[in-house]
Amino acid sequence: MSRMRSSLLMAVIVGAMAASPLSAQTVPSPYRHLESRQSLTFFGGQLFTDKGKLGLGPSSKQAAGVRYSIRLGGPFSAEASGTYLPSTRAVFDTALVAGEGLRSVGTADLDLALVTASLRFDLTGPRTYHGFQPYILVGGGATIDLSGSSAIDEQLAPKARFRFGTRFAGQVGAGVEWFATRRVALRFDARDVFWRLRIPEAFVGDGVARTEWVQNLGVSLGVVYHF
Repeated sequence: MSRMRSSLLMAVIVGAMAASPLSAQTVPSPYRHLESRQSLTFFGGQLFTDKGKLGLGPSSKQAAGVRYSIRLGGPFSAEASGTYLPSTRAVFDTALVAGEGLRSVGTADLDLALVTASLRFDLTGPRTYHGFQPYILVGGGATIDLSGSSAIDEQLAPKARFRFGTRFAGQVGAGVEWFATRRVALRFDARDVFWRLRIPEAFVGDGVARTEWVQNLGVSLGVVYHF
């Protein structure tokens, strides 16, 4: 009986010694699967605008907004975004100032709402790598002028008045989310947003076309809640 107990004890010791090296070889994965399929982001940032050749477009200003995202499957998500840009624009008449170009008669408010839908591709798929999830996206929508007409425009001839109106807006971008917890993340985002300016008839000619496409750089930092 004692010999049997000794044999069992030796088997337990050998088994423990064999198991220890195996457990030491286990390496935690740097990837963590994301269980949530939807997210809501509140963000603020800066839109660096291109005013166009004549300087008629909106000035660079701070912007803020909200984004909603839902995972479609695999690395793909659909995203809807609304951004508010309280900006201004320069108002010019058709008179020329030597060495300076068009004569400025003042500034007017140009508050814009940018509404877009995008397809997002997560480079790590539906998971994070050491807490980070980088992505690229492409999308489009509309930029809407919320300001309407300005009193200063009444000083100009009708053919010299600039109207931003409602314009198609396209965008391509990239960013990264860093997950502080399983549901809360910080998100940095950079986008090239492009739209078309419609030039007043009075300024068309001498190399100035009726419309002009411009590109604008938007950068933002947001707080994301995943659910």
